[in-house]
Amino acid sequence: MNITIKDVAKKVNVSATTVSRVIHGNPKVSSEVREKVLKAIKDLNYVPNGNARAIIKKRTNVIGLVFTDISNPFYPPLLRGIENTINKSNFSLILCNTDEDPIKEEKFLRILLEKCIDGLIIVPTKSNVPFLKTYEVRRIPIVCVDRIVENIKTDSVVVDNFHGAYIATQHLIQNGHKRIAIVGGVQGIYTISERLNGYLRALEEHNLSLDASLHAMGGFTIEDFVNSTIKLFSFPKPPTAIFSAGNLATVGIYIALNKLQKNIPKDVAVIGFDDLTWVEALNPPLTAVSQPIYQIGATAAQLLLQRLLNEGPKEKQNIVLNTTMILRKSD
Repeated sequence: MNITIKDVAKKVNVSATTVSRVIHGNPKVSSEVREKVLKAIKDLNYVPNGNARAIIKKRTNVIGLVFTDISNPFYPPLLRGIENTINKSNFSLILCNTDEDPIKEEKFLRILLEKCIDGLIIVPTKSNVPFLKTYEVRRIPIVCVDRIVENIKTDSVVVDNFHGAYIATQHLIQNGHKRIAIVGGVQGIYTISERLNGYLRALEEHNLSLDASLHAMGGFTIEDFVNSTIKLFSFPKPPTAIFSAGNLATVGIYIALNKLQKNIPKDVAVIGFDDLTWVEALNPPLTAVSQPIYQIGATAAQLLLQRLLNEGPKEKQNIVLNTTMILRKSD
């Protein structure tokens, strides 16, 4: 049975308007009546209609989160940063996982639009997400996280991927390596493209050959990265060092080098992008570019809340956080 506000009013013998006032905290209700109404709500297990309230307030207090792969270890601390920040306000979250699939991404964006969300935090699958134009037209605030879209102007929070890759590659060069491979995801993705560009810039500045055979780019899974790493060592001149452009690539590299019976760092030096808790458990522990993942999420949530509460600057903000390199035993 669907309990309505009228059922609550009938049980207490008051008007539906009085029940509504109690629900919304209106002080014009006596404490005696308020207690009776609240008891009736509890006894009847009445749940206020969120959609109805949303129509009245023109707000649902719901924020959509669209992530590309929630199984990636990068996302839990990012989500925690968002959640802890949002929980301080009166907003709820709906999480959608696209699996790096633009078709699923559009499907979820449509569903969230139907849910009348107030704002969106998204890790886009590509640099161009056409359906976000609909959000822009409807003036739904958007914050892009980790990646940037180019077709519309949004708030965004990223790290300096270019510089992180640059310092990692430069470190390998300074350690005497001249054949440095890069293993990572699809180049059309903002983060991967920036990291590739940082890697290339370091090679160029040190007059090292830009050998395309050392660019093992493409794929999303650990298995993809295992295979691409093994392929690197099928060439006549294999790399003496590898820059991993992401944490899943790092796992694939370690598995592949173990299969090939390559010693790290004696045979091959490795530096990875992402300093997650488990990298110290690798053998040997990984030298890594660290990005403040929790802070990325918290900052993104703060930006969105500013938009929803009409606070902060009117112009869109692109916040770029710094990376640092943590030296361990793999390089």
